[in-house]
Parts: sequence; C-alpha cells; structure tokens
Amino acid sequence: MAAPSTARFLLAQNEHPYPPPPSVLAALAEAGTDLHRYPDFRPQRFAGIVAGWQAVPAGQVVVGHGSAGVALDLFHTVVEPGDNVVHSAPCFDAYPLFCEIVRAEARPVPLGPDARHDLAAMAGRMDGRTRIVVLCNPHNPTGTVYSWAELTEFFRRVPSTALILLDEAYIDFARGWQGPDVPARIAEWPNLVVLRTLSKSHGIAALRIGYALAEESLAQRVRDHQVPYALGRLQEAGLLAAVAAGDEMARRIEEITAERERTGAELRRLGWRVAPSVTNFLWVDVPGDQRPLRAELERRGVAVRYYPGGGARVAVGEKDANDAVIEGFGAVAPPAP
Repeated sequence: MAAPSTARFLLAQNEHPYPPPPSVLAALAEAGTDLHRYPDFRPQRFAGIVAGWQAVPAGQVVVGHGSAGVALDLFHTVVEPGDNVVHSAPCFDAYPLFCEIVRAEARPVPLGPDARHDLAAMAGRMDGRTRIVVLCNPHNPTGTVYSWAELTEFFRRVPSTALILLDEAYIDFARGWQGPDVPARIAEWPNLVVLRTLSKSHGIAALRIGYALAEESLAQRVRDHQVPYALGRLQEAGLLAAVAAGDEMARRIEEITAERERTGAELRRLGWRVAPSVTNFLWVDVPGDQRPLRAELERRGVAVRYYPGGGARVAVGEKDANDAVIEGFGAVAPPAP
C-alpha cells in the first residue's frame, strides 16, 4: 500500500531509509549512457554475478524483476488452475494476488499468538493439490523469525509434490540467525526455493532486483517461463555496485538495527505490545480503533501500514522519523493488556 504523498516520513513500505551509496549512483550514471542498447536476451551475466556473490552454481539462480517478479514466474511455472497455495495471513500482499493471477485457491492461515506462522495449522491445510507453501522468514508484516531447526521440522510435513517458497527478503537484517548455506539446503530439500531481494538491505528498491535459488532443473523450468530482456543495463550496473559496496551496506544495516531496537524499546516502555523483530520494521498490536493513532502519526507527517483489527507495521527510518513515531504512539493510550 503506497504511503500518502503528503507524509514527511514514509514508513509504510519497509523501504531502506538511506539513498544508495555514491558508488552505486556513479555506476548507474555510467550505465545510463548505454540505454539505447538492448540488455541480454536472457540475463546470464546477471545470474553469474549473483552466483559468485552467493557462492552457488549459476544453474541454481533465477533472477528477475524484484523478488515479487521471480515469485510470480515460479507461480506460473508450477501452479495450474484449481491447485492451491498455503500461506499465512497476514502476509506479503503479493502472494494472495498471485493466487488470483494463476487462478489458484489461496489458503490463508492466521498467524499464531506469537505473531509467527502457525506451522501446525498450515500443515493441516495442505493436500494433494497444494503446489506452493509460502513461508516468509523473517515474516512480513510481523518481523518474527523461525530457527532453521523449526523450519526443517515443518519441511518434513510438506508433500514432495509441493514447493516450499522460503521468502528471505529481510534475512540480511536478521543478524545472528543461522542456517546451512543454500547449496546444502537445496541438496537436502530439493523442493525448497529460497527467495531474496536487494530492495531492502541494499536500498535499491526502485531498480527491482530479485533472485531465487533452487535445484537446477527447477530453476531452469522457471527461467523458461520468463520474459526475454526482462533485466536492463541499469539493474546489472546497480547489482554489481551494490555487491561491491558490501561494507557500506553492512554499516547501514547496523545503524538500522540499532534504531529498530531503540524504537521498539521506547514503544514497549509506553505500554505498546511490539513483536520481537529481526527486520527493518516493527509490528505493533493495534487491535481496536486505529483512527486515533493514525491521526496522531499523520499530524507528525508519519505514514505507516495499518492492518485493520490487527496492528501497524512501522518501517525503521532515520532518527528523526523514529522519534516522530515514538511521539505519535506516546500521544495515544495503548490497548489494555
């Protein structure tokens, strides 16, 4: 959901609060002189960059127009009309939409009381027509996470005829979270697809750079469904420069993480229930009338994402933006325990 254009602090879409580093901007400017030329028919160089960066075979890489674009390519590849897709609710908005596009039955499963996936309930919704099970880890919109041991215990309950789409859009913010490297994951779980993006951690959302890592034959099937010329020269230049600026990206992630912890602690001190987040956003329980909170935040120029009857998702911004969030929440009585 787009933030209001009049807002000063745009915290509704989990965007990186900082513009790209100078090195990325310079690379984009240089690539802009070649825009009259077509990009590669198939983005093989692009996939090679990701493969080298992530230390995986190039055949296991699928790149596309943002992680959402890659996910939709996967849906088109494996889902037929009448099949079903199991996902949590709420979740990333694109997944219910993709079910509509491919004419699949969406099977949303409410989150558990800990603001995480209800894995037992999700397992109970799977059957022989389930083609994809979506797990956002860390989860969007709550920021919560499962350990690798918890995930693999659930993986064992997924039919071999269904794919596990593990959306790791926010994994770079989950410092301390541990799991096997991707080749080892795929070797053990050939029906696993790991989905990632540079939009969040690297702050280049407008370039729409996403990728999936999967078993080679599955990755090839997805690539066969992709539109030619889908990734342009600007995206390739942006990817190269962003990967090269790893130290700067890590420093920025540390700053965002510190602000997330500070903001979350202040909101809890004010009496608000805030889910433990390992992402660049916070989930705050706002189960009743959200209008007073919305009014206070909008008065301070803050746009966040509201989930009626559930909560508010607040992206972590720069310090002045986060201070405005704290002031806005502080002006409203939190819900009773």
